[in-house]
Parts: sequence; structure tokens; C-alpha cells
Amino acid sequence: MTFYAVPLRGRQIVFAVAAMLCSTRIAPAQTRRPLAPTDIDDIARLVMLEDHRDFDTTDLSRLLASKHPEVRRRAALAIGRIANKSGFALLTAHPLDADTAVAATEVFAVGQLKDSTRVEWFDSLLNNPRSAPSVASEAATALGKIKSAAARAVLVRFLSTVKSSATRDAAIGEALLSIGRCIPRGDITPIVHWTESSNPEIRWRATWALFRPRDPSAITTLLNLAHDKSADVRVWAVRALAKPQADSAERTAQAEKTILAAINDEDRRVRTEAVVAIGTYSDSAAVAAMNAAKESTDWWISSSAAAGLARLNPPPASAVGGRQGGGGRGARPVPPPITRPLSEYKALVERWVVPDYNGAKRPTARWETDRGAIEIELYPGDAPLGVEEFVRIVESGTIVGTKFTRVVPDFVDQEETIPGAHRLRDEVSRHGLTRANLAWASAGLDTGTPGYTLANAVQPHNEGDFTALGHVIKGMDVVDQMQLNDKITGAKMVIMR
Repeated sequence: MTFYAVPLRGRQIVFAVAAMLCSTRIAPAQTRRPLAPTDIDDIARLVMLEDHRDFDTTDLSRLLASKHPEVRRRAALAIGRIANKSGFALLTAHPLDADTAVAATEVFAVGQLKDSTRVEWFDSLLNNPRSAPSVASEAATALGKIKSAAARAVLVRFLSTVKSSATRDAAIGEALLSIGRCIPRGDITPIVHWTESSNPEIRWRATWALFRPRDPSAITTLLNLAHDKSADVRVWAVRALAKPQADSAERTAQAEKTILAAINDEDRRVRTEAVVAIGTYSDSAAVAAMNAAKESTDWWISSSAAAGLARLNPPPASAVGGRQGGGGRGARPVPPPITRPLSEYKALVERWVVPDYNGAKRPTARWETDRGAIEIELYPGDAPLGVEEFVRIVESGTIVGTKFTRVVPDFVDQEETIPGAHRLRDEVSRHGLTRANLAWASAGLDTGTPGYTLANAVQPHNEGDFTALGHVIKGMDVVDQMQLNDKITGAKMVIMR
């Protein structure tokens, strides 16, 4: 595939509410210390280092020790984005910052290094009951980026011993997503335990953690979860019942029966995943269900059924395959050399970062499409380079007429490459890859060229690898109704600076 962007990491202390609102893991803005001219100069320097991927030990050390917490936070963020493993020594040369926003960003930055030798450090933060909720949550997420057996062992111990509470549920949720990302399989008992939580936000994460590794030992639990009262849980349980995961004839038959029933679920996402899952079966009941679903007036359902039938009768090898415009990652293109001077970075910081830090209204765009209007709020403080490019593209009009050439039901709407768009370095942040997220198409970190993507669903498996550039604030019904080759017919900025 050329893009996988846009899973969930809502990590507020009030975890369930944050997740329901598809919020980021970043605490709401409070009264902040003003940025002095020297602070703005320091932030401009950091943005330049990020863009160049220049690990300047002297500058980064100096800025990590700044008197201004926002400069310290952004210095830690820059180290995570530059992703030089020597950054761990800089970030741990002193205790975690007393400012919890800075401390959580320091942990996030170490997580971006994906260094398997740092599992013990994350363990010390995750399993310490005195860790701030945001710090523990970032430690949990970081272990899911490492994905090793040692990382999984830490997550198992945490999930086996921690008790649900308002201050621990965020870390529990992140630990469940991370254990699902770990490559080695292992004991699923600690995960199964959390499928019985009264909190549906915890239950769907536990269900995802059982689904992701495709472990046959989870099938019995997943069969039960397919009847959960929460549609968020049923979506992942039904998706997990695809035939290759079932390990016996009896449970395969049970899984197929459950999927066939889920085709009539009240929730559209569950119905869609049921049609996708039944496409992995080939008996007469499965084929009949797909033929019936192919006649649905709901494009998610009909296109998923058509894809399932196509897998049973694949086109000749010379034909182009894949689900709704998928492709291969191929070679990772290298961004061109960065030549812009420090003065340009300072102008970007003054235009985007400073107003966002001061609480100004965020820039918002309106796209007109064949299905209706979509309004998108951007994250200028966290992705100033990406926002600058987005605004340039919208204001130039070059985005108008571009098509969504990859539309995967209940996953992502992906736009074709926009004429004249620039390849961008990613500005990964603590904003999670939530439903409604805006990102750009990419073959991996620092390979992206807009077209943009809009997420129908959370994508935990992609955390840390893509930029959260903004999110849809109006028109998600339009995003959900998008079909292959629909166009952007108009675009403008409706809130600007």
C-alpha cells in the first residue's frame, strides 16, 4: 500500500470521554508563559533542525535546558523527529521535566527512537504508580513501537497487575494497543481480562489487541465479543473472525455463522467488516451472502462484497489487483535537500506556532466534494511545515479536481498526488491517528507527497509513523460516504491568519 496513515491514542486523564470525542492525547491549553523573541528564535532553530534531520548535540542540549517549558518541549519533540538514537542520552541526562507536558513529550521522543535497548527505561515509567498519567501512557505506546518480546513482557506484567482507575485507564488503553502491535505471540490471558471491563473504550482496545496478531487461541473470546453491546468492540471482533485465523473446523463454522449474522448488524461499520470477513470463506453460504451484499445501495457494503468475490475469481496475473486502489510501498524516496534559510523558519514559527501557542483560532479549510462539504481544522503548532504546504495548495487551487483514487471502506479515503505538491518530512506528534484524522499519502516516514488522506477509523498499527496534520470538524458523514474517484470540486481557507 502507499498509505496506512490516519489509528487512536486519546490519552487524556478522563480516558473514556477523550476517546469518544476522538481527541488527541494532548491536554487542553491553559494559561501559558509568553514566548519572548529569544524563545521564538530558539523554536525556529528547532524547526530547522527537524526539517534538516540535523542532530546538533550542542544546540539540542542547550534548548533542552531552556528556562521556557515550550522550548524544552519542542527540543524533546525535535529529538524524536530527528530520530538519532544518541538522543536518548540527551533526554535522560537529567530527570524527567517537572512540567508534565514536557515530560510526556520526552517519553514520546524516546519512543520515536524505537530503540530495543530502552525497554527497561519504559518499564520503570509504566509500572511506577507515581508516574503522571500522560507519562505512563507514552511509555506504554513506546513499547508498541519497539514490538519486541521484551516489550511484550513488560506490557503483560503491567496489564496483569494494574487496576482500573481514572488515572490509569489511559495507560491501560495504550498498553492494550501496544501489546497488539508486538510481533511475538504470547499469553493472551492479560488481554482477555480487559475484554470484561465495564468501560467500552478499554474493551475495544482489548478486542483490537486480540485481533491484531491473528492468534487462533483468541477465537473463542472473539466469538463472544462479536455480540458485545458496543459496536466499537463488535467491529474488531467480527473483523478477527476471518477464516485464516480460525484453527479448527468447528470454530471455523462458528466464526462463519457469527459473521453471516453480523452482516445484518445495526452498525454500518460492523456490517462492512462482516462482508469483508465473509469474503475469506468460499462455501455456498459465503458466496450467496456476498452476491446479496453486492447489490446493496451502500457503497461500503457493495464494494467490499465485490472485492471478496474478486478474490474467489482473481483476474489474470497481468491485471492490476488490490482493494480499491492499493499499491506497494516499493523503494522509499528521499526528500530533496533542504535549502531554506533560518529566516524562513522563523517566519513559519511566527505565522503558525506562536498564534497556536497563544490560543488563537486554528486555521480551517473547507473542501467541496462530489458527496458534500468537509471542514478541516489544522494543527499549526505541531505541524507548521505541513500546514504551510496545505494552505499553499488550497489557496493555489491546485487541489481542485483531484480524485480520491484509493477508498477503503471503514479505513481511509486517499487522494491522488496533487500537481505541484512538495514531498514533506513528517512532523509526528502526540496527536494520535484517530478517526477524522488528516494526513498525507506516504510510503513511510519522510516520504510523503500530498494527496491527502482522511481516516474513517482509528489506526493503532500506524502510530508514530505518520503526521497528524489536522482533523475533520464537520462533514464526517461525507467522508464516510466517499466513493472511488470522487473529486474535490472546490477548496478554500475559511479561518486564516
